[in-house]
Amino acid sequence: MFIFIYSIGASIYEHVQKNALINEFKSRTIETVTVEKYGDVYHYHKVKRVHEYELNDTRSVFYDSAKDYPGQKGDVLLTFESPFPHMYLFDKALLFWTGGHAAIVLENNKIFQSTGNISGNFSFFMIFDTIMHKGYSDGNGLTAQIVSNYWLAPYRNATDVAYPYYGKYYRNEIIAVRPKYQDLKNDYEAIKEYSNERVDKALYNYLFIVDTKYKYYCTDLVSRAFEYINSVNGTDYNLNKDGVVTTVYDLLLNDDVYITIYKETINNEIHIYYLEDL
Repeated sequence: MFIFIYSIGASIYEHVQKNALINEFKSRTIETVTVEKYGDVYHYHKVKRVHEYELNDTRSVFYDSAKDYPGQKGDVLLTFESPFPHMYLFDKALLFWTGGHAAIVLENNKIFQSTGNISGNFSFFMIFDTIMHKGYSDGNGLTAQIVSNYWLAPYRNATDVAYPYYGKYYRNEIIAVRPKYQDLKNDYEAIKEYSNERVDKALYNYLFIVDTKYKYYCTDLVSRAFEYINSVNGTDYNLNKDGVVTTVYDLLLNDDVYITIYKETINNEIHIYYLEDL
């Protein structure tokens, strides 16, 4: 009971911190451009860079000039919304305690992720088989994948179970963060090594806090990528300060990253706040 009550208090505090970070980011808007594309109204809000870490890394925060693909290599994509909006209580629990998904942006508009819910390849038998598997995948189960970046552009069709909730886009709310890299070139090389060793091999971890040697849930995959950088380059990144279950809150509310893009949907219109190009 104590742990349960504590977790509620901690989650409320994290939610307040999250909103404060986002509101501070949005408050620096210096210009707004409205366009229509994909049958929707987009409001692009340019955000002024003011902090030293924002001025030190002057790369664009998008892959493309049309601003359809968030992130450059080494950035991290986050959403607090779950892939189960049709399961009301489960969806709200994930939103409140852990958040929905996370991925690392790689070169050439690719992302590295671990997901336990891929459409057309999801069953309780598969979950059981994955849990019982001792190590890296031998062709069974859901593994870490490198896929094209789908986080902002139109993504789903009307047959998808989440379509009534998120429409053709991945999620209504998305956050991109950029780690404060100590040596971008060498640190990103470590991320590439980490992803190449695990893609199509590292199984999804449905048990979260146990059976972690070869298995990863989405946020865990991200935080342990930075542990790998530490082991290779002698850095001191820490994206999971409590050292237990890595949540989306952990990946956002730490001193080693900062917000570069925030997307929200209001009254069926899309608002994208992004750090200005320098």
